Amino acid sequence: MDRFVHVMPVGMDSDRIVQTIKASGHPVHKAYLVLDKSDADAEKTAGKVEEILKPLIDISRVYVDKKDIYKTVTDILRVIRKEVNDNNVVIINSSDADRYLTVACYIAAHISGSKFYISLNKGKLQEVPVPPLKKINDEKVSIIKAIDDEGGEVDSINRLIDILEGKVEDQKKYMAQRARMSYHLNGLEEDGIVITKREGKNVRIILTELGKAYVVMFG
Repeated sequence: MDRFVHVMPVGMDSDRIVQTIKASGHPVHKAYLVLDKSDADAEKTAGKVEEILKPLIDISRVYVDKKDIYKTVTDILRVIRKEVNDNNVVIINSSDADRYLTVACYIAAHISGSKFYISLNKGKLQEVPVPPLKKINDEKVSIIKAIDDEGGEVDSINRLIDILEGKVEDQKKYMAQRARMSYHLNGLEEDGIVITKREGKNVRIILTELGKAYVVMFG
């Protein structure tokens, strides 16, 4: 039997959160309350939700800086990846979220493939279909993970090849690797996952905020 984990941004309406959990049509085995660390109203709301739900389910808080949208996305994705790795089904219920958290939750749903719900007309809960994510292959994932491991950027394609392949003495093999790396980097740049900056003879490769989110979910 599937175990359902609900990720719920917190605003000011504890009743809405509890009611929409029931309206989702899915059981709830665990819940994460996502709230801005400087929002006193959200703290009070989270406390009320916990009073109702803690006797019934495992519930945790995730504190974010909601105005840093992509940092919030990565914080949410860390939770989602943990639960997906445990073979749980994740549902994001954004019914009590403001615009910042709604955007962050929708991006997180898009990247992770989670179901996304929001309360629309007359408080009715509605699933918002999330477009399928453009998949990136394992080789591209290994590239962005290597960049992330280096602090989010590397100073040249040569350095990236060294990290992933080690030193290559054979010139013909090296040129083939460089051509393949350039091909993958072009694709990653077109998708907004990396940016490149020419510096003299070298090209600096920098992971974008979207790229960092991909690493959290897939790296």
